[in-house]
Amino acid sequence: MGQVISAIRESVREADKIAEEKAKQDLDILQKLVDSKLNQFQHELNERFLNPDATSKTQVPGIRALRWERRSLTNISDKPADSIGDTVDQFFSAGGENTSKAVKEGFKGVVKTALNVFLSNTEVGEFNEEKFFVYMVHNTIIRVDVKLWRWNFAGEGFSSKYKSVLGYVMCISAVDPSKLHTAEFIYLISEYAGDEEENVNKYIETMQKMYAAARKMKQNGRIADYAKED
Repeated sequence: MGQVISAIRESVREADKIAEEKAKQDLDILQKLVDSKLNQFQHELNERFLNPDATSKTQVPGIRALRWERRSLTNISDKPADSIGDTVDQFFSAGGENTSKAVKEGFKGVVKTALNVFLSNTEVGEFNEEKFFVYMVHNTIIRVDVKLWRWNFAGEGFSSKYKSVLGYVMCISAVDPSKLHTAEFIYLISEYAGDEEENVNKYIETMQKMYAAARKMKQNGRIADYAKED
């Protein structure tokens, strides 16, 4: 799967102090490279939140970031997708276990499959990948953005110890249902509630009640001042 760069640095212990210092310097350089890329990725995602009208012409836009996760790994093994799965676990760790477990496992499978070619790439060079996923979680339509960067070094390459580096940013945001076309809304609801008409109708009624109650609470000032009308 790979090892977190910061954790490796903390554990570096070489008999030769010069070798130890060199190993730490190599890791510092790798971390700076990854941080630079991930900062760029995060800026690009924030720009989409600031320009939802432009985004909505080609994609289902998220409202704003609810949660961010950044990872930087080195010495990538043949199962780097496990790291993505771990991040999904953390994203959806809160809430009811019975419903969230099935959704989470299904979502992990979708994400891993979509990113498998990129994550399994051992070709020498620098590579970028970007994916987004729209899903139903906790009675909310969400968007998950993933932007990845990896660099596979040639031969001895950058370091005799570190052969590759992988960094990625994952962002979760809520989607305003009113921005969805009817067909898109039905698709997502059916994916969550099933294809039976009765189940879909019941779930839509439940969502309508929940959203109506939430709007009423906001109107009555029971939610923090920073909350805004949808």
